[in-house]
Parts: sequence; structure tokens; C-alpha cells
Amino acid sequence: MTYRLNLPENANVWELQPADPFDQARIDPAQAQAFLQARLRQEAKAMLENVLLSEAEEQLAATEYERAPGVRLDVRNGYRTRSLLGSFGLIELQVPRARHLSLTFSVFEAYQRRWRQVDALLLEAYLGGMGSRSVGRRLAALLGAGCSATTVTRLAAALDERLGAFHTQPLQDRYTALILDGLYLRIRGLGTTKRPLVAVLGITPEGQTELVALRLCYSENSVEVEGLLRSLRQRGLTGARLQMVTLDGDKGLESAVLNVWGHVRIQDCIFHRIHRLKANARNRYRARTMMKEASAAFAQPEPPRRHHELEAFCGRWKHQEPKAIRCFAHQLHRCFEVDALPAALRSLLTTTSVLEGLFSQLRKRLNPIGALQSPRAAERFALAGVLRMPWISLPGMKPDQPLLETTHNC
Repeated sequence: MTYRLNLPENANVWELQPADPFDQARIDPAQAQAFLQARLRQEAKAMLENVLLSEAEEQLAATEYERAPGVRLDVRNGYRTRSLLGSFGLIELQVPRARHLSLTFSVFEAYQRRWRQVDALLLEAYLGGMGSRSVGRRLAALLGAGCSATTVTRLAAALDERLGAFHTQPLQDRYTALILDGLYLRIRGLGTTKRPLVAVLGITPEGQTELVALRLCYSENSVEVEGLLRSLRQRGLTGARLQMVTLDGDKGLESAVLNVWGHVRIQDCIFHRIHRLKANARNRYRARTMMKEASAAFAQPEPPRRHHELEAFCGRWKHQEPKAIRCFAHQLHRCFEVDALPAALRSLLTTTSVLEGLFSQLRKRLNPIGALQSPRAAERFALAGVLRMPWISLPGMKPDQPLLETTHNC
């Protein structure tokens, strides 16, 4: 606060007075925000009701109290109260009624109680790791109204339409290579044994990545995964342009791939081969050094130099860690199948890191949830996670396609 000096004539005492005549205490920010929210809610209510009234008059072909014989289609019949939850909060609308006609409005759809953006917000919070009970409770302070756990669960179940369409989507035989891997998940009610969520990524000649298959299996054995791959072949992925499949070294997955597409080459994931050194080494400190040296050898840009460095690496460590080096050197040539492809595709297919990135994002969201409700819920959750990642697309998916395409009245 600033002051000015007031010195009247013939005065023996000086006076200090506030310089600002409107000097008052500052307004509480919480009160200001509450006032603004209430005012915005009132303005939104007035605007929406004006839109409803205009649309009603347009459908009746007459304004209120207008006498238009032969032109008016029906007469007004009062109002009905309708609650609507939007980004502005919960408001009660006065919706015009007609005596005989069934009026429709663009503000909301039939039986809708929330705007789609609110449904999308609830679903995004749930897929982000919040529990179904805590979603409505935590967002109630922002929206002015909460929702039940059943509502959030039904919104998630609405993705089953997208999941069913994904499982039956016709495929184009345009993929140069595939990446196949699995993420083990715990399903509630099925015991403590985890089940693999097997995912198949297709790589186009332009380097575009598309998720072509996603299924929760009992195990990564050749029979069940082979059925999944045969369904891809029936949907159009015959493999005429398919040259390579990148795997993490699992024999069951390899057998399934070769039974369906016997002409393809198998590329072993370099990342998994290096990390198996740690699993097979007798000394963990030596294992760390071995992993660093193996990574440096694989990083050589020229194939002859790479082969030379790997041979020298195996020769240095074969006496100290015979088991680790024996497993590492077994069919080592399968780590170089990617060299036959164009340079633009090699970085994508050297490892299964593209799928590992997808699985890493899913784990972050699954850790707060724990076990999923059912195998269908696991596939639904994973598909929703893919739809939220810009670097992986679905076959035939439109750009910037919303997570929920329709309004669900849950």
C-alpha cells in the first residue's frame, strides 16, 4: 500500500492518508473461480435453451403465440426438465415439448445425459490407470457431478465394437515384415498363472507400423498362435510380399510362423540375445561387461566389421563363461537376416523394440489396476492403448479417429 503526505495550510500536524481511494482486501481466488464457474454455467444454460427454443420453432414452423393456419405443424405443450453434463458442469435445461410431434435437438441426442467429450474424459482417465470407482469421484470436483463405477465400466465395454471390428477387419497383403511378441498379464479369477497377450505388428515398405493382430492366449505355444496367424492369412495377409518375421527367440512362436508362412526368414531380436548373457552367466559383474561389449559389437555399421567384433567377443569370454557364450553363439547368423532389407527398415526389425515400447506403455497403466477382469477386458484395454499412441495405427483406421465414435447412454 502506498501513502501520500497531506499538509493543510496553517497546520501543525502532518497527516498520512492512503493514496488509492479503492484500497480493499484482495478477493479469494477460490471464491473468484467459483463465481466464474457459476456465471459460465448460467450463460451456457441460457445459450443452450435459446438453441432448443429456436430448433423447436423451426420444427413447428411457427414461433411462440404465432398464428399461422395451414403452416404450423403442431402446437407447443410446455417444457420438460432435462439434465446435461458437459465440460461446463451439470445444468438443468428446459426442453420445449410439442403436443404430437417428437422434437429432436442438436444439443443432445436421444436419451443422452452427457456430452461425448465427458465420456471421452471418463474413459481416458480409466485407461490412464485410475480405478473405475475413483474416476467419477475425482472428476466430480471438476465437472460438478460424479458418476458411478458401473458407468465407467460400461463406457470401457463400449470399445467392444471397435475390438470386434478389429478382429474381422480385412487385411491387405502389403507388409514386408512382421514383429511378433507377447506380454504376460494376470487375469482375475483365472488363478495366479499369467497369460500372454500376443501382438503382431506389420511393417510396410514405407516403414509404417500397423497392429494387425491382438489376442490373449493360454501360452505362446505353436498351436494356438498358429491359429491366430492362420486367421490373418484368411483375412488377406497371404504373405506374398512377406520376407521376414522378427521374434524374441521363442521356439513356439517360430514354429507357428513357419507353419503358416514357410518361406519367410526369422530375425532373432538382438536385444533379447544380449540380455540372455546375463541369465546364463555365472558372475553378474562379468555379465554386465559382456553385455556392454556385445552391444558395441552389434552397433558396428558394416556387416564384416560386426562379424569380426562378435567373433573376437566370443573368443575372449568362452573360457570364463562357457555356457553364456555357447548360448549366445548358437545360430548367431539369425541376427543378421535384417541386412537383406532396405536400410530404412533395418532399425525397426533388428529388435522387437517397437512392440516392447507398446508393452511398456501398457504396463504403466496396468500396474495401478493390477489384474484385469477378463480376457476380453485385457484385449479391450490393449486396443485402447494402441488407439492413444500416434506411432502405431490400425489397418483402415482414419487419422485422428476418436476413441468413442458413438454416444453411449450409460
